[in-house]
Amino acid sequence: MELPQYIRSIIKQLNSAGYQAYVVGGSVRDALLGKKPHDFDVTTDARPEQIINLFDHTAPTGIKHGTVTVLSEQPVEVTTFRTESQYHDHRHPDHVAFVSNLKEDLARRDFTVNAMAYHPQSGLIDPFGGQEDLKKKQIRCVGDPRQRFEEDALRLMRAHRFAAQLDFTIEEETAKAIEECANTICYVSVERIREELFKILRYNAYEIENMTKLLSNWMPELETCKACEQNTPWHNANVLHHILASVTYLNPFDETLALTLLCHDLGKPACKTTVDGIDHFKGHPLVSAQIAKRICRDLKCTRRQQEVIPLLVRYHDVKMKDPLGVVFRFRVQYQWDDERMQQLLEVKRCDLMAHSEFGRRSLRLLDRLKEVYQECLEQRPMTLQELAIDGSDVSRAGFQGKEIRNVLQNCLEYCFYHPDQNNREFLLPYIEQDPWKLSS
Repeated sequence: MELPQYIRSIIKQLNSAGYQAYVVGGSVRDALLGKKPHDFDVTTDARPEQIINLFDHTAPTGIKHGTVTVLSEQPVEVTTFRTESQYHDHRHPDHVAFVSNLKEDLARRDFTVNAMAYHPQSGLIDPFGGQEDLKKKQIRCVGDPRQRFEEDALRLMRAHRFAAQLDFTIEEETAKAIEECANTICYVSVERIREELFKILRYNAYEIENMTKLLSNWMPELETCKACEQNTPWHNANVLHHILASVTYLNPFDETLALTLLCHDLGKPACKTTVDGIDHFKGHPLVSAQIAKRICRDLKCTRRQQEVIPLLVRYHDVKMKDPLGVVFRFRVQYQWDDERMQQLLEVKRCDLMAHSEFGRRSLRLLDRLKEVYQECLEQRPMTLQELAIDGSDVSRAGFQGKEIRNVLQNCLEYCFYHPDQNNREFLLPYIEQDPWKLSS
């Protein structure tokens, strides 16, 4: 394992003072997988106060639990070997005891692939078979999996996140323990749930199929979507698989759009009807938007996400046969900005890519819509600021208050379809005479 010089220096300084010191955790795992580690953590039998005395520049970032950050070329967390006990809140240990044995420290960790240590001279220390689990491509708890999850319920999410991140499966006994301990997920803050959820969607959205029960407090619809088949030429998978497939087409990944896609068809089971053997889901965008609004609120998403995601879900299935009309509707009538319009186009692309081969034929309509939208950006006014007149002009024509914006909006709607008339020579006489004629 190649270590940066600043990590070697920290280990050497601890060793020179008579202490054990090892690189531990994710960096060891990544190195064994042939990936270049970016973050390095060091574990040692030196106590926090001894670590502080050994290095010139430190910060007591987690000193209660034995962690001191050494401010080297990059900040490095150096943590004392410890054991933990009594997790009354299923998240944090009530008691932490510093120990001198590395194996005791590794035994408290979550998964075998994260419970390995490395020293430049003595090599790999792997008492729980992490290297073998890497070869098997499996996530397995250290020791008793039920105990690991009872100690810290966040590990329930982390198991799935590592499975998604590494493209591994969860070992049978570990998976069984996750199911048995799923009710303890309520002890985890929703902020941490959201953080892990976004990581899973980023790495491999299909992992969500294995955790519908775990997420049922926030998204019970995932389970019903998993059981909801779509017997229609437009689809070749159940609702949940289609939803997750759509997320995988996001490029680049975007948290707001990922959650939009995760929610976009959640209302389908409630809207399903079958006629002559063909399933229909009339009205599902509106139902899905209501579900998305609740999920965004319950996950404590940003205010912007709580505003945008339900809207994108509501209109993700908008028809595209009249592309100019679509642009007019959203940019001019609804007054969406370019960012939101681009988001809608991307959601539609990902959604259509996750359809059957027959369903993907609508991609040509989307391509045409994009072409028309680009032409509109270059040739047609879509905001009040792009009009040849402004509020002062309308005010001088005798309009006041809200009337001014109404007149300008009316002018914009007219000039969108008649861009050659977007000039002062045309618009000033018209608002002087009767501005409402512009809509005819």
